[in-house]
Amino acid sequence: MDKRKYKLKLFGNKDLPSYLLEKNNVIRMILFTTVYSLVFINIFRPFNSETWIPNNNSTNYVTYSSLMVLIGMFVVSLSRVLMHYVVKKVQLTFPDYLLWLVSDAVIVSIFYVFIAYKVGFVDNYLSNNPNVTLWDALFTIFRKATANTVWMLLIPYTISLLFLDNQHLKTRIQEIGDRVPESNIVHFKDEKGEIRLSINVENVLYAEAADNYVIIKYINNDKLVDFFLRTNLKKLSDDLRDTPIQRCHRSFMINLIHVTSLKKDQTEFIIQFDTTSIKDITVSKTYQEAIMEAFMKYQK
Repeated sequence: MDKRKYKLKLFGNKDLPSYLLEKNNVIRMILFTTVYSLVFINIFRPFNSETWIPNNNSTNYVTYSSLMVLIGMFVVSLSRVLMHYVVKKVQLTFPDYLLWLVSDAVIVSIFYVFIAYKVGFVDNYLSNNPNVTLWDALFTIFRKATANTVWMLLIPYTISLLFLDNQHLKTRIQEIGDRVPESNIVHFKDEKGEIRLSINVENVLYAEAADNYVIIKYINNDKLVDFFLRTNLKKLSDDLRDTPIQRCHRSFMINLIHVTSLKKDQTEFIIQFDTTSIKDITVSKTYQEAIMEAFMKYQK
């Protein structure tokens, strides 16, 4: 067991995403739910809620309904404060979090029943329904209040969760995009720009021109494999300019990750790889300076 946090796991093992507990996201969720609930109850007036208020008129309804919503959101806000302290000791799972949201609706409904009792609405309900007992009246009001509260909270909660999840996903995609130059995957595109081979850069050894094709030499299951790509080295070198696979000759591109040294032989450098299964490849004079700079950059 984690000594810092006890994992509740009442209804599953899926951990609660941390972004749902961030202060700004909690505040945004409560504010959106409040605005939605005010609009929802005053425009749609669900479950004949306008009949719940004695001596009802439009002004009274807006006043009472808005007050009920604000009281409900106050209760929800207190619930979030409590959750803030609970998660310091207990690690909630996602199902636990959903149960907490359902509990919000039940607790808010209980508050509504209590207020209805204090303001005399229960007495008014009993006078209009003489055959109903006090407990039947309380249960009926609680049932209607729960249904009303669930609909007022369910839709904005669902929208908020989807929105926050989408924002989190966009942030993650942006973070991945920012790390693209450091990615271990390289994509080999054909002459039309379509990706034909995606592979871990460390598995690529070199590329060799062959008429209208480029032969990609790479390791697969500890074997040297050829992949024929319909393109030319000029286009391929442009596509891979930000990778360790660099052009060193009019007929070759090499993966500098696998280069152990550059040996000078008269006017050319000879590539020495970290494997003996590759034939000697030279660096022509045109590419010597660029290869030297890239070699220093990509050596681990």
